[in-house]
Amino acid sequence: MRKITRPLMAALAAGAMALTMAACGGGEDKSDTKDTSGTETTADAGTDAGTDAGADEGSDSTDDGTEDVGSDEGAGGATAGEVTWWGWTPDTPVAEKYIAAFNEVYPDIKITYVNYENADYAPTMQSAFQTGAGPDIFDVSAGGNVGGKQLWGEYAEDLAPYAEAFLGADWKDQFATGYVDQLTYEGAVVALPLGGVAADFFWINKDLFEANGVSTELKTYDELKAACDTFAAAGVQCFTMGTNSTDTFSTELLRTIMSSIQPDMYMKCLHGEESWDNEVTIQALQIVQQMQADGIISQDATSIKQYPESNNNFMSQKAAIVQMGTWYAQYAAEESMLGSMEGAGVSNPTPFTMLPMVAPDFAGLGNVPEYVGEADYGLAINIDSPNKDAAWTFVSWLTATQEGQQKVANAIDLVPALLGVSADWDNLGLVSADIQIPIFQQMFADAAAAPESRNLYISAETGNAQVIAMQQILTGGDPAAIAAQMEADSVDLPVE
Repeated sequence: MRKITRPLMAALAAGAMALTMAACGGGEDKSDTKDTSGTETTADAGTDAGTDAGADEGSDSTDDGTEDVGSDEGAGGATAGEVTWWGWTPDTPVAEKYIAAFNEVYPDIKITYVNYENADYAPTMQSAFQTGAGPDIFDVSAGGNVGGKQLWGEYAEDLAPYAEAFLGADWKDQFATGYVDQLTYEGAVVALPLGGVAADFFWINKDLFEANGVSTELKTYDELKAACDTFAAAGVQCFTMGTNSTDTFSTELLRTIMSSIQPDMYMKCLHGEESWDNEVTIQALQIVQQMQADGIISQDATSIKQYPESNNNFMSQKAAIVQMGTWYAQYAAEESMLGSMEGAGVSNPTPFTMLPMVAPDFAGLGNVPEYVGEADYGLAINIDSPNKDAAWTFVSWLTATQEGQQKVANAIDLVPALLGVSADWDNLGLVSADIQIPIFQQMFADAAAAPESRNLYISAETGNAQVIAMQQILTGGDPAAIAAQMEADSVDLPVE
């Protein structure tokens, strides 16, 4: 396993675009009809929007066009302008709420948000940066093959001096532990964290579970299989997942299973302390194969994507279980759920109660998979942006003010990055608030205390290797040969 210190950008982008075709035998991916230009939303500056005392406080630019970062008491940026923001997250309705709230304070800054599917983000960003047509603001994550800092960090402004001028010398300590460091690349803070995320657990449709007499706690493989048999008899798909994409959602099942075999093995492999070609990886791949044979994983898994198809299967109540992370909590609010159900093709939808469920002990060794988490993503400012002042006003408001972070908390798709902020649980409009609030509060507490990172040390190459592994194991591949190829194709990221 070789080391990497700088991204091989052209090779990674080309590899990402070719990955699905290579893994699926060269067939054209006809299921993805999404326009790769993304879904765009704009919140126009409104003349009736209110302002607060800080709305007209901002930094001035110097005569040569560079910003004087520390010259103001407000957000440290402009109070008027136009800014573009590209991301694979948040979903457009959530972004619209963020922008609308921001425009109540800064009505003369127009934010245009473009949302991309995970698989489209990397190739679109690479093309944009090569041609100088990139956005003013863009998403960056701690690692992975979509928004990893090792991919896009070199295009981002160092936000450390901005943040220090805005929050003071102890600014890092005002964010959740580790979040700023996780978005630091080669000594530069390439993005400010919007919030954290955790994964390696399931989401269930409580209504379907209760209607079919299935326990909402499935603690072993045998209990999961029995539940899936019950759902199958009732004409309900049990566990929906999609592998026909370059995104890494499906690989989280592999990690979850590896954690039930030997909890520390996945991280050891990421750090190069162990080879991916080991008995734990091979056994985990065998369990994935067995899940398909036992009808837990449906036969359509290799022909659909996690988004939109698996998401739609769950939101339309065709499937009872899906593996997603804390970001999925946003759909537990009735308004968001109804919109998502309609988007999944449901006419006149009735909201259902969705709950997180700890993954079962797949291997039967007594190891219950724990959450893995980190700063989900941050907002970066393009180092070549002509609109840095206005971009900073938005970035600082959303990531580093109580008001902005409260909006993030209330969207309940992220653990707030700024300390001291939590969701206004009683006023979120949850479908079954009395049931969901205590469970969600525990979920977010567990997420904040996750013992392992999620994507921080996953290079684009390692993520791609695992995507291919999951595609191959579900099309009859040999587990040992797949594990050996994972080792050959994976690349370590240095521990910073």
